[in-house]
Amino acid sequence: MRSPSEPEIADFSVRDEVESCLALARSTQALVAAGDRLAAARAAVELVKAYDRVLENIRLVPLSLLEQQRVRDRLTPVAELLRKYRLR
Repeated sequence: MRSPSEPEIADFSVRDEVESCLALARSTQALVAAGDRLAAARAAVELVKAYDRVLENIRLVPLSLLEQQRVRDRLTPVAELLRKYRLR
């Protein structure tokens, strides 16, 4: 969840995709913690797709360099999770 002091991402479609990606990362972690390996694997595949989609969109949508960095900063927990599970 975004802290009140954290600047907002201006483009609403990118912002929504970032939030969806973060939510998917949380649900993937919950499935892993619950020991549901099959569901966690499926969720991880969807997480990779969502993460890649966000990264592609920040290249396509005219965002300032500062906004692009904000998106990457917001996705840090997702990137760390993907590295942890050796998906990226």
